[in-house]
Amino acid sequence: MDYKRVLRLHYVNGMSSRAISESTGDGKTTINDFLNRFRESNVLTWPLSEDITNETIGELLYQKPGNICGDEYYRTFSEEEVHRKLAKKGETLLHLWKLYNAEGEVDGKRPLSYRQYCRRYANWMGNKNVTFHIQRYPGVNLELDFAGKTLWLHDSRSSDVLTKVTIFVAALSFSDYFYVEGMTNCDIGNWIRVNNNALKYFGGVTQTVTPDNCKVAVTQNKDWIDPSLNKEFQAWAAHNGTVILPAKVKSPRWKPNVEGHVKIVTMHILMDMDEMTFYSLEELNTVLWEKMNRENRVNFEKLSYSRKDLFEKEEKDTLQPLPESQYEYLVRKMVTVSPDFSFVYDSVHYSMPRRYLKKQLEIRAGDTKIYVYNSNGDLIRTHERSYTPKSWVVIPSDMPKEYSDYSYWNTPYFLGKAGRIGPNTRALIQRVIEKYDFPVQSYRSCFGILRFAERYGNEALEACCKNAILYGKCSYNYVSTTISSFVTFDSPQDHNTVSEVSASFGEYKDDDTQYSLENLLKKQEVSHE
Repeated sequence: MDYKRVLRLHYVNGMSSRAISESTGDGKTTINDFLNRFRESNVLTWPLSEDITNETIGELLYQKPGNICGDEYYRTFSEEEVHRKLAKKGETLLHLWKLYNAEGEVDGKRPLSYRQYCRRYANWMGNKNVTFHIQRYPGVNLELDFAGKTLWLHDSRSSDVLTKVTIFVAALSFSDYFYVEGMTNCDIGNWIRVNNNALKYFGGVTQTVTPDNCKVAVTQNKDWIDPSLNKEFQAWAAHNGTVILPAKVKSPRWKPNVEGHVKIVTMHILMDMDEMTFYSLEELNTVLWEKMNRENRVNFEKLSYSRKDLFEKEEKDTLQPLPESQYEYLVRKMVTVSPDFSFVYDSVHYSMPRRYLKKQLEIRAGDTKIYVYNSNGDLIRTHERSYTPKSWVVIPSDMPKEYSDYSYWNTPYFLGKAGRIGPNTRALIQRVIEKYDFPVQSYRSCFGILRFAERYGNEALEACCKNAILYGKCSYNYVSTTISSFVTFDSPQDHNTVSEVSASFGEYKDDDTQYSLENLLKKQEVSHE
């Protein structure tokens, strides 16, 4: 049997024993027996070293019973030292035996043959109960997973609003050096971003990457031999010159390092941070990275060196260099600039100058930048990307100084309309506007609050606003969730009709176009944060 060919067809091409038998002409039972012997071997692992021959494989897997040579005639060696040296990338038993054999006869004792050398090492491995240990080599593998425990972001303008933060964990299999980052959305764009950040933190790329079977990495993994990978993640791997080898489903032992780090991150980092209050993802990740760096510098138990020490001494130089540019996943989307001088992407507001109000633009969202293009395809603006939901990324020059000259959405407009409903409504609108650095940032919330007068009536809105001020909860969220309890009539239509509300709000003019509240309610898509 051509052992090396059979192994290549099985591990590289993923062929079954039956398919290999049809290809090579060897019996299916014989092939199954050989593959079982190879998997149970203490010495041979896939991929094979270049110096391993079919003859060597046959000798190691089909040894005839016999006694191991006595120490009185043959020179011994340290099996433990051999085991330690095999951890070095590219090191093999054959190479170590050649170094041992080159010393020749010492004190009348001859060196062992290669076969006896391997047998002694295999017996030592069996006695140490490391038969099924997966050997880890520097710079070869990176393991990816998510921590089971999550953290939360608080909304600075509404204490009732929370955003879940999932913790991404990446650990090098050899040195245990690890990287963590929080993410509010586990889509493919964010998955590519955190993996880019992990490679940047390590300063290089491993030969293989072993992710958990999350949908952003692996779309299907029924038999482990031929998993279906996310195409975007495959492109990321090709760009970085690495290979994705997913773990078996529900088999933690295939990525034991990152599983251990999930426990470490949860116990030593996330439990402490669970008591903290964060208002932005950037703030949370800053604390997370400080604790991560501290943990990476802690010495291993009963050892005099840390993960960082082991990484810098033995693994850092074995990593493949990073590509000249990061792989960037760009999401394309059409947006419209609203009267509050911003467009919204991924629940974040980005400011734009007045000349783009109500115009449709194309954005291309990358890991760190938001690129804005006009209808002609020209790049007109670049924003730093934020991952904190409901936040604002503002360029101060975009914000108008005199709102009355620009749009019907201005501070006097909303205060005036609120005053017509009642003093409590006006006071609440005033407080909502004061919460923001720029008044224009509050206008969507103001519009959302005032339009409740159409559905529930002026009296209900006035009573609700009075209650919100009393309890210090001046926000759109509070009004939207409680206003129904202040309704004192059977049908909203009996109290205010659309035409009555339109008359109450009046008509306004903007850029030579006449609008009414009725048209606004029909046409305006408003996002309430």
